[in-house]
Amino acid sequence: MKLWFTAKEFADAKLPGLPKTERATQLRAKRENWEAQQRMGKGGGYEYHISNLPHEARKALEAKLASEMLTRLGDESRQLAPVYAQLPNVPMTHKQRSAADARATIINAVNEMCSQGVTQTAALTTLLTQAETGVLQQLNPVLDKALQMAKDSRGRSNGTPYPSARSLKRYLGKDVKELAPKKREMNMVPPPWANAFLMCWQRPEKPSVQHAYREFLAQWDSEEEPPSVHAVRRFIGKMGKVAQQYGRMGARELKNIMPFVRRDFSQLLPGDIYSADGHTFDAEVQHPLHGRPFRPEVTTWIDIATRKTVGVSVALAESGIAVLDALIDSCGKAVPAVIYVDNGSGYCNAMLKDEAVGVMARLGSTMTHSLPYNSQARGAIERIHQTLWVDGAKSLAGYMGADMDREARHQQFKLSRQAIKGGRQTLMAWEDFMEWVRARVDWYNDRPHSSLPKLTDASGKRRHATPNELWQQHLDNGWTPMTLNGDEAAQIFRPRVTRKALRGEIKVFSNIYFSQELTEHHGEEVAVAYDLNNAEHIWVFDLEHDRLICKAEWNANRTDYMPMSVIEQAREKRYEGRLQRIDNKRQEIEEERNGRPLLEHDESISLGALGSINGELIQHQLKKRSQPEPVNAQPLSRFEAMTPTERYALHSAYAQGEREIPASDQRWFKTYAKTAEYRSFKRREEELEEWGPAAAIR
Repeated sequence: MKLWFTAKEFADAKLPGLPKTERATQLRAKRENWEAQQRMGKGGGYEYHISNLPHEARKALEAKLASEMLTRLGDESRQLAPVYAQLPNVPMTHKQRSAADARATIINAVNEMCSQGVTQTAALTTLLTQAETGVLQQLNPVLDKALQMAKDSRGRSNGTPYPSARSLKRYLGKDVKELAPKKREMNMVPPPWANAFLMCWQRPEKPSVQHAYREFLAQWDSEEEPPSVHAVRRFIGKMGKVAQQYGRMGARELKNIMPFVRRDFSQLLPGDIYSADGHTFDAEVQHPLHGRPFRPEVTTWIDIATRKTVGVSVALAESGIAVLDALIDSCGKAVPAVIYVDNGSGYCNAMLKDEAVGVMARLGSTMTHSLPYNSQARGAIERIHQTLWVDGAKSLAGYMGADMDREARHQQFKLSRQAIKGGRQTLMAWEDFMEWVRARVDWYNDRPHSSLPKLTDASGKRRHATPNELWQQHLDNGWTPMTLNGDEAAQIFRPRVTRKALRGEIKVFSNIYFSQELTEHHGEEVAVAYDLNNAEHIWVFDLEHDRLICKAEWNANRTDYMPMSVIEQAREKRYEGRLQRIDNKRQEIEEERNGRPLLEHDESISLGALGSINGELIQHQLKKRSQPEPVNAQPLSRFEAMTPTERYALHSAYAQGEREIPASDQRWFKTYAKTAEYRSFKRREEELEEWGPAAAIR
């Protein structure tokens, strides 16, 4: 193919993007400093290389010249198509394909020269001579490059990048299928000693090749010569990257280097799937009760379709209550169809999953769990911890993440503990931390997410959508979220347990609740709903029809202490455990300090001027201290000796004026009206008045 052209030839070709006159083409070549050479022959002037042309112009010129060349060649049977086009089913590497095409190019050039009356030997000699002298590089760089690519790198090196004439003759005599050089295949047959070495190398301790090779030689018991360490390294190099790690990695770790499946969520609607996970915050904040440093547990719920953070709960520790709190927050946006979570205790519990009293059964959602040790399946919720909480925690003073400098982390730990003794506290207060969590969630939902589709914003910029924008887009397209009103949410999200009603009483979490409506349900199993933060009342339901039986109240005559909610009881249990551990530690220290054995009766210790002390005196004092001091028993008051019915009847007689209130009973009359016992009898009396005699029969 011709590579050098005059300005007139460029102008006559009418190429796109180039001037249409010779003079204008010469001026552009001078202005753009085109690569040129002196034109040989009559008239002189300059010729310009085809590489100076713009891409479109060069393509047009090459097509024109190629058509002219095909016209000169005449018989198309002499033209050789690219090898990979003729062999579509033959697997070849890029290097094989390039070499085969280069050899086909050489065959075309030799055949063209032979068609002009030149002998094959003369054509080959001329071609190689021009290549060796550098003339071919100027006349035809493509053919020169083809000669270099046609050489087989496996052959003998003769100090030149071009093949010999003998090699070119072999190319001419070969079929098109044989033009591609043979691929050097690696011997993949494992040697006889392979298993013995892999037993030493593929271990979870991950020994080096040299270490495993020493153990391999120590176990070698064959009369044959053992392989060298270099042969062992070559064998390992032939193995696949995953096969090398079998035995050195466990099944869970191998998942990180094995193929996986990407889940498509483009067809999901908001609320189709929610995913949740807990995360121990990477920074310390002040405890909401005593202000000491601690790391809270953050439970996050996201919508898979929009990646929107729909609910967050911050608790003192991981628990089912924290999960339920975040679920309540999430259902305020939309009730999910499927909840995809792990197998943690916060999700696998009766409060959520029980078929009779679980929240999921009343909510109508399906909870699905991922396989154990398969966090990759929940990559969306796992990744959000890094973006939302880990990255955000690095901006707080109490950051204690794994990637923080060890010395700086230790210094921060000392400062926070010194502040407990009276120093300046640098950790964030609990109220400020909760405000920071809400602001962080708002920031995340208004941030473009790389997994969401792109859109054009108001400024004309093309970017990924934010979770809030995609959520709103679904709303604009007609999607309507299913939500719950206040009464429905209260009935669904109150945790339930199954208890037995006995003589109008139900015992729930060490508290006893009473209602007269439970009289006819003696000995029956009922469902009890309770409020997480208020232990004054419980709601009792019939198990068979889920019908509300009554609202029972905490019975004051059964317990003389204030009722405790579930959260308060959990706190109290945790406090008692911590105090017990402190008492055990104190006792151990005291025993270490008083480690001297007890004095025998015949031993004594001299105290100088104060006299002496012996074992008998010590035993007498210990026995004296161990005897309890007498306690004056206080007699019961006359009101405590009465039955509940008698106390209510006496108060009613005082209230209706049937009896005069003595001065000694004035205080009791005022305080009794505030008790739960009085409210229970009063409510029962009002119901009897409202329903009439039928209520008494019931």
